[in-house]
Amino acid sequence: MRCDDWGVRSQQWAGLRSVSTSVCGVPVHYVRGEPASTAPPDAPVHLLVPPMTGSASMWIDLVPHLRRLGPVISVDLPGGIVGHTGDPYRHGPRADLDARFVSAFVRQLRLKGHVVLHGWSTGLVAALAATMMPENTLGVVLVGPALPWRRTSLAEALGWQTLGRLVVAAGPPTTRMVLRMAGRRILDVKRTALEDAGSISGGRTDLIGGDPGRVSPEQVDLWREGLEVAREHPERLPGTATAFASIVKAMFITQRSTNEALDSVRVPVLVLWGRDDHLVDPISLIQHARRPGWTPRPIDGVGHLLPVEAPDLYALAVCQWFAARLEIPGFGNPT
Repeated sequence: MRCDDWGVRSQQWAGLRSVSTSVCGVPVHYVRGEPASTAPPDAPVHLLVPPMTGSASMWIDLVPHLRRLGPVISVDLPGGIVGHTGDPYRHGPRADLDARFVSAFVRQLRLKGHVVLHGWSTGLVAALAATMMPENTLGVVLVGPALPWRRTSLAEALGWQTLGRLVVAAGPPTTRMVLRMAGRRILDVKRTALEDAGSISGGRTDLIGGDPGRVSPEQVDLWREGLEVAREHPERLPGTATAFASIVKAMFITQRSTNEALDSVRVPVLVLWGRDDHLVDPISLIQHARRPGWTPRPIDGVGHLLPVEAPDLYALAVCQWFAARLEIPGFGNPT
């Protein structure tokens, strides 16, 4: 979605604007919010990296809250189902390719030394991007991130290294074919769920947890419009299969190399998740957060939609982390 002034869609988005640029010849769309008058001087830029194949607008409700901490940029990732950034990928998005894109995007905007990366769900992209531009990154916030899960048995580990590898290798081509043939029907089912339940969850709170009904109607409307756009462009759907396979591989199959990459993040990292989020393994997240400079922060009463279900709590957690870990003066309660 594009808006010269997002305030025409919702008063809470007043002052946000769509901006276009080009990264390595690829057109890129992003939403920018200037810092609020109460933000500290020389505050860092907060760069929101959505889930893979996601768009800037999918967590736009968070932007007004983070503006109290500094400038905010939310970017459309390449190969997205919805969005206006081009698709330079031949075989679909992968976490490492998206991380390179984020790094190039930061260089294009000349955001030197003052960037806090926020990664939602497929937060591995933001973490990998931080390793590619340590001189530009002040910190990383991973919310409900898909990081390597702990293995509970040798049999599980062997299963992922054998059968798991075959499934991940064979899955994307098959899934892409199914999405090409049945993509519109799948989107119609999702749209019906939105209309019936009044939220993106389609009522499946047992999966995403929390209370999706707390998400603003304006944000839900954007999601609904996104489904309509995707329905008109079903050719964009197959890339989601490659993106999903990329994350599953990093979480379960190539855990060693993924963990080595996470170990190489040299800036403070805040790991946020909702205690009611059933898409993450809290024990695994706590184990990851034992790395030097990493801070775990579970939040009560919310699920996987934390950034838009409770954007005020999200911003408060980031603010407190700033004061405690990054030792940046001038940060009080953002609310």
